[in-house]
Amino acid sequence: MSQVFNKTINTKLVTSCVVSLLLFFTPLASANFRPSDRQPASDYTRSGGSRGCPSSNNQIPLTLLAPKTYIAYTASTRPTFAGYVSSSQEIEFQIFEFVSNNTVTAFSNPIKQKTSPGIFQVSLPENYPKLTVGKKYFWQVAISCPGDDLVERAEFMVVEIPSTIENKLLTTDNGLQKSNTYAAANLWYEALAEALNSASPGKLGQIGSNLVQEFAKYESARAKENEQLVKKRIGNLQRIANEEK
Repeated sequence: MSQVFNKTINTKLVTSCVVSLLLFFTPLASANFRPSDRQPASDYTRSGGSRGCPSSNNQIPLTLLAPKTYIAYTASTRPTFAGYVSSSQEIEFQIFEFVSNNTVTAFSNPIKQKTSPGIFQVSLPENYPKLTVGKKYFWQVAISCPGDDLVERAEFMVVEIPSTIENKLLTTDNGLQKSNTYAAANLWYEALAEALNSASPGKLGQIGSNLVQEFAKYESARAKENEQLVKKRIGNLQRIANEEK
């Protein structure tokens, strides 16, 4: 009787511990990107799709892993940028600064980088000028294909990080917790960068996959002629999120 009783107690204790651990770790696996202030992107960037270089119809084209139809935010003057290519490419990365709502200028010289199939990242080198808080920019990735240069762009703004978020980040060294903290604060670029730090090279990882699916929900076309392009882009983002975990 006592052996049966002890076995039952031990089983309940193990079950309780497992449930507690699952409850503890569940928030780490859940993306929480809910952009509360979706300012529409300009005509420079908000058109929806990329044709990609000539390839199989089933291949996903060059896709930037950042909002295109609305402005995303970063609190970094040297953010990390990420995208997806389905085949090895040499990309040309460049940032442009908005001088006015309708005028842009090249912020610095372009950066050329060879990429492998999957998720790629671009980090700004030390000699690259720092971005300025309060200013709006867009980043651009170009790929040269026979007879055409294919370009994708995404708009972003540099903002001050709230002190409450800074204080919260000081309480943890866990990359996934930091990613969720940034996501909850609407800081897309930091949220994804932290997620990718925990993923295998060329992959999103589970938290990155969740983040990409979250931000894709908020992509929407302002002009009717762009609706199909945006829908196609959302479909590509969902495929990337599922295939590149």
